[in-house]
Amino acid sequence: MRSMASQTEGPQDQGSASPAPSGEAESQGRPSQGRPKSPTSRPTGWVDAFVERVVAGFWSWGLVALLVVISPGLAMWPLAHPDDRDYVIANDLDADQRVAIIKTMLLLALPMALCYLGFHLVRLRRGGRPSLGDSARRLNRFAFVIMVAPLLAVLAHRGIEEKHEFLTLVVIGVCTGILGVFTHRVLGLRTPKSVPELIRWRWLPPLCAMGLAVFYALYASHLALLDHRNLGTHVYDLGIYDNVFWRTVNGDFLGCSYCKTGKHVSAHFDPIIAVFSPLYMLSPRAETLLVLQSVWLATAAAPLYLLATRRLGNPWFGVLLVALYVLYPALHGVNLFDFHSLTMVVPSLTWAIYFIDVGARWRYWLVLVLMLLTREDMSLLACFVGAYAVLQRRPWTGVATVVVALSYLAFVKLEMMNDSGLMMAGGKDSMSYVFFYEDMIPHESEGLKGLIISLVTNPGFVLKVLLMEQKVFFALALLGPLLFLPFIAGRKTVIMVYGLIFLGLASRRHVYSLHFQYSSVLFPVLLASLPDAIARASEARVVRALGISSRRLSWTLMWTCLLATALTSIKFGAFVPNDSFKAGWNSIVRNPKQEHRDRYEKVKELAASIPPDAPVSSTSGLGPHISNRRDVYKWPAYREADYLLLHSSKFDKKDKRRLERLVKRGEYRRIDGGLGIELFEKVPEEERKAIQKADRDARGKRKRSAEEIEQERLDDEDLEADIRRRPDELDGDRSEGGE
Repeated sequence: MRSMASQTEGPQDQGSASPAPSGEAESQGRPSQGRPKSPTSRPTGWVDAFVERVVAGFWSWGLVALLVVISPGLAMWPLAHPDDRDYVIANDLDADQRVAIIKTMLLLALPMALCYLGFHLVRLRRGGRPSLGDSARRLNRFAFVIMVAPLLAVLAHRGIEEKHEFLTLVVIGVCTGILGVFTHRVLGLRTPKSVPELIRWRWLPPLCAMGLAVFYALYASHLALLDHRNLGTHVYDLGIYDNVFWRTVNGDFLGCSYCKTGKHVSAHFDPIIAVFSPLYMLSPRAETLLVLQSVWLATAAAPLYLLATRRLGNPWFGVLLVALYVLYPALHGVNLFDFHSLTMVVPSLTWAIYFIDVGARWRYWLVLVLMLLTREDMSLLACFVGAYAVLQRRPWTGVATVVVALSYLAFVKLEMMNDSGLMMAGGKDSMSYVFFYEDMIPHESEGLKGLIISLVTNPGFVLKVLLMEQKVFFALALLGPLLFLPFIAGRKTVIMVYGLIFLGLASRRHVYSLHFQYSSVLFPVLLASLPDAIARASEARVVRALGISSRRLSWTLMWTCLLATALTSIKFGAFVPNDSFKAGWNSIVRNPKQEHRDRYEKVKELAASIPPDAPVSSTSGLGPHISNRRDVYKWPAYREADYLLLHSSKFDKKDKRRLERLVKRGEYRRIDGGLGIELFEKVPEEERKAIQKADRDARGKRKRSAEEIEQERLDDEDLEADIRRRPDELDGDRSEGGE
């Protein structure tokens, strides 16, 4: 206690040496009769002096002490009554329960008050005559952290993160403020003279960072595979990429039977698939892609560790930044929503920033090539990386980056892809991404030009788009854990511009969401900028003017960011079960029931019974389980399919009638199934014609109402339309989160 008291003597404690009010002077044995009275001084009667002293004490130390004393009771009651925990957001307790809370507060307030009294008595025994108020002020410097307990009890409410997103972020923000101040004060305590030899071992920090990365790769792979086995993955996008990889390793570069024209270039040009294809060949199936994505994202820990170590001068800063990266909710959403080529840019972008900082020219060009191969639109992001290189006094590297990136983009758009427009116009040969920005592009035919016109001519509407409620929440969830520090990172902020435009102007809600892949273009830059931002904040003039240790402030900011990220991750990330996080559209079932396991085994059994070269049409959730073949289609496109693998228990009325007509007309027949999963095979042509003739004869002999005749006619028309449907026509490309 003696060392704590000596170390917590700060500028705010030095004021205790100044002359105290008359009442306080008397309590400390210092006569005040000799002081000259000011003409404007208040009456010195004992009642007035007592009231003044109580009021002054309440505001200087009593309020904090009161909050500290009642906090354990406020936190304990909801934790001890989990069935009534909803009251923290509903305020729906009956009168007896409300009285019970007050009793709990008073009961737990007593030992807290005794702690204050005990601390004061200890100080008295050590000599001197400190006042009770002085002892309370000293204890408050650290005891105030107990005030975070009721807020943590609020966060412990299961479901608050889904129903009250902004409230959850506000509570996390208040907790972060309390914990940040506490951290700063703890770091000001006297450190031990001898540091354990293990901590000083220079290989320990990189080993810790590596351990965090390995843990992330294993746990993220586990969650991704778990979601896949629970049939939580989809044709969009795991099925598409599994088919692209399979066809690429089998000689059809970027081929995809799901896509228009049978090529993935109708949607994106991402030759990085060919780079990773040798790994896919080890086990050519969707599960390989899920593990590959998790492991590849984990490798971004290396450049982040080096960035923090280099800028802040201590490898343990690098370890803390890696821990923050592992806990970051946006990373979890990017990783666990199926597989996407866009997510592969995270490590290469982070390495590019690091190599610019250290001037490693050839290594920079290597990762830049990898970044450009990720997807055609990464050329635009590379231009902002080039601008950063120019600001870093590497003008030739920066200018060359912009020239190479734009030249590559022009080549890809004009020579490799089916549509030369940046957002593409859609049609029979390509997808369109205009609807990503449909609010900013009121006329679809204008494309990118329409977006630019809206930016220039309608700034009020642009502000409305930027301040959409869900978008504001998304921004707070990205930046709040980082204390908004990346905005003061200096030159690195130029790299953020692309991500801010891409995400900020979007109309499609999947783009500005923690649960999809699109934040890949921004959050790596935010994390890579954090060391610069901390260094700049700690070296600011105002910090020196206030006499604050820059080194201590650096540690405080990094630890506070990590604590804020941990709290945000608990409520919005994937590692701790909560009601908010989703892998794309669906929540991850962490403890699958026996029916989940049985259904997965049934899917594997049915998929294995299909000949490997047979064309198959399937519903979206089953697509990734049979997409490692040349020809796969998404139900209801079945014209060229020899087999149908359908999750029929999830069919709506339209799909049920469609399937019934297919079977009744002899197009397909059921050969196996169970647990809501069914496998159908195409009926040979001669047998099909005989079945159709028998069906027509039966309908002709049976008396039918006008409504039945009309319904059968409509069913036949729908069936003929399905038969004419192109195999690469995917339903729901605007409602689902594809590409």
